[in-house]
Amino acid sequence: MQQKKAKEDLGSTKSICSVDIAWFNGNQRQYHFVIATSTDGTTFSNKFSGDSSGTTINSEKYTFSSTNARYVRVTVNGNTQNNYASMYELDVYGSTVSNLDKFGIKKLYPTKSGGEQWFMDMNNPLGDSRFNPQNTITKNPDGSWKMKSTQVRMNVYTSTGYDSNDIPTLDHGTIASKGYMLASNDWRNFEMTQYVKVNTSPSDDNFAPYGRGGRHTGSGYPEGCEGSSMKGDVFFSGNVRFAKEQWHVSYVFTSLKTATSSIEDKWVGIKFIVYNFVENNKVVVKTELWLDTNNNGNFVKVNENVDRGGWGTEDTECGGAPDQIISWGGPITTFRWDTATDVDFKYLSVREIIPPQ
Repeated sequence: MQQKKAKEDLGSTKSICSVDIAWFNGNQRQYHFVIATSTDGTTFSNKFSGDSSGTTINSEKYTFSSTNARYVRVTVNGNTQNNYASMYELDVYGSTVSNLDKFGIKKLYPTKSGGEQWFMDMNNPLGDSRFNPQNTITKNPDGSWKMKSTQVRMNVYTSTGYDSNDIPTLDHGTIASKGYMLASNDWRNFEMTQYVKVNTSPSDDNFAPYGRGGRHTGSGYPEGCEGSSMKGDVFFSGNVRFAKEQWHVSYVFTSLKTATSSIEDKWVGIKFIVYNFVENNKVVVKTELWLDTNNNGNFVKVNENVDRGGWGTEDTECGGAPDQIISWGGPITTFRWDTATDVDFKYLSVREIIPPQ
């Protein structure tokens, strides 16, 4: 297969950490490509290798560890339709202190000015009224925290707080038209981050961070209608997928995808990202999963999905369309797992982000 190459000269050596590419017919085909950098234009070092999503003509962000470079080269090894290589736009982004959160972890998307954000109090998380782990946690000698319960649901509230009695309606059609379930500052477009270490688990469970709903209880109308959510599942075996919970408990899933080898017995970073964007004059919902499997701050996108409708059949139970797109915000985001009996965790955070459009 003939390779196609594009090279960008930044004019001088700069510290860079990501490249955004808008692909020609990017919503119809996946491009196979490698991003490499160089300081002299001759010797290049590969920084990212993978595929485009095949779901959008908008720019997609490819992130790598900060590196000094003057030249950025993209080598395209064909696509799923033919051997052509064509881009609408290529943008290179620099690495600055503002790209890091308070824990020194890279932000993949910028925080919304004046938006909601929450960071775990690593010294005293139980003293935080916005954090409800719902089970006993203990501090480890290294400053991380340990959870030895099963069916874990560690909730994070917005600054408004949470009381289910304050939710004015559980009709999903009405909630979708408002854009939020409880309050206008509900978690809607957000980036959730966690570092976790599975020490003991009797089965191939998964970490499943989620949001865009409230308390998950009951079954169906009315109580279960509060339990809408978008979820990112990261299995201990290294598989990933997305879940859409139309109501508690009614799920639809994307196909399983192998992202990495087993993540047990080591620290792994997980980012789950949800945001709305407009496509063909319609609001759609994108979910992304990123992993730092080497615990070195380098997050790599391992899965993404866009809900354009046609996914799910049961939301008439809660007043929505059968395939209702969960475009609204919810008062609770949750760090979730079920069967693991010993998990260490640290650096939990949730930030309201500026979604790409």
